[in-house]
Amino acid sequence: MEVPRIACFHGGGSNSAVFAAQCKRLAHALAGTYDLVFFDAPYERAAGPGVLPHFADLAPFRTWMQPPAGIDTTARARSDDEDEEELGLVRVLKLMHADTLRRRRAARARGDAAATEPGRWVAAMGFSQGTRVVGGLLRRQQRRRRAQHLDDPFGVELEFGILCMGSASPMGWFDEAETSSTSSACIALDTDKAAPVLPIGGQLVVEDNDVIAIPTLHLHGLRDPILPKSRDQLAAYYDLGASHLLEINYHHAMPWYTQDLMDFVLMIKSTHKRARMAV
Repeated sequence: MEVPRIACFHGGGSNSAVFAAQCKRLAHALAGTYDLVFFDAPYERAAGPGVLPHFADLAPFRTWMQPPAGIDTTARARSDDEDEEELGLVRVLKLMHADTLRRRRAARARGDAAATEPGRWVAAMGFSQGTRVVGGLLRRQQRRRRAQHLDDPFGVELEFGILCMGSASPMGWFDEAETSSTSSACIALDTDKAAPVLPIGGQLVVEDNDVIAIPTLHLHGLRDPILPKSRDQLAAYYDLGASHLLEINYHHAMPWYTQDLMDFVLMIKSTHKRARMAV
């Protein structure tokens, strides 16, 4: 049996190759415990912050959110944002399912009967805009559970989520505060959509039965310009009783320094352990 898989979703204006490079040390530290699998977003866009010039050779760069009208892209979907984001989650699940099928075929071709079944999907990890994908997957799964839709055609049952330097709502989540929002610091980075404007009092109110209660780990950077938005994301959309927080003295990037990296690895493992105990 192969090791469990973690689906990884890059930020806006990046791509799977860039994110894999940024997670190189993390993947090495988790080797033998988890297999990080990196996916590409469907739409092309300009490079995001921190991508150029170092990753210029890895273009084109991509976004998970449908670009605004006037931006050239090779794929167009429905114009309605809510429909598009729900379709976006289905596209992501199809990508994950395709990876499972590819691994099964490869195992059969090798004649490796013991490894015919790939490691199960246990988590999703997103960076910046990619945290919206992770949140959307977790919320979709949670809502299906509550509706007793247990026949998921994609065979994906996530045990926990990892959200790194994120902001804004889970993909597919729409409310009055968000749809009336204006530009914010997160737009200057890579969400391609303004984060919700918080009402007076500084707290976005979300229905208790809709907050994400599947266990999550949230990584924030104390020198990240969107740190307040990252904290808002956690407070507004995630059950604090099921969430775990790690804040490091770092900017808008995946952890690289050894101590930060080791702390992050330990938190990933402990979050997964607690998720299993909670079942």
